Amino acid sequence: ALIAVFFCVLSVGACSSAYCDEGGAAPPPVLAKPSEPGKPYTSVIIDASDFSLTRCMSPKIRRPDGSEVWGTVKVDYDFLEEHGLVAYAVSMDDAKKNSRCGSNPMICKAVCVFGGADSDPVVVVEDATLLLSENDTGKFLDKLNVIFVQGTQGK
Repeated sequence: ALIAVFFCVLSVGACSSAYCDEGGAAPPPVLAKPSEPGKPYTSVIIDASDFSLTRCMSPKIRRPDGSEVWGTVKVDYDFLEEHGLVAYAVSMDDAKKNSRCGSNPMICKAVCVFGGADSDPVVVVEDATLLLSENDTGKFLDKLNVIFVQGTQGK
């Protein structure tokens, strides 16, 4: 049975980073790079290791304004229960060893996290746009090849 995944309570509002706050003075993050011709991305790794990202059954990837980039998807409940919507890793090295990663991951740096339990990493608009564009070629989001790096602060 397929279900639409949207379990985590969302409270879009203040992020844990000056970049996401109105009038924040934090420097812009390093942006993700487009894939090389003929080498589509196989997955996306969202590095949220600078924040206290909480595991959730149905996390989202969001833009700084709170709008969803990805996460409300139809997925087999048994797969969701066994594997999760996304994989979680404690380091970038751990993420690259994950079976969902593949040989050519797109890497995005989270600028903050939010959601009802700080479960949703936030990426800059430029990375969100590139992520969706790259998925048109690689289909990695469709395959749930998504990994969040929690670091040691994750819950």
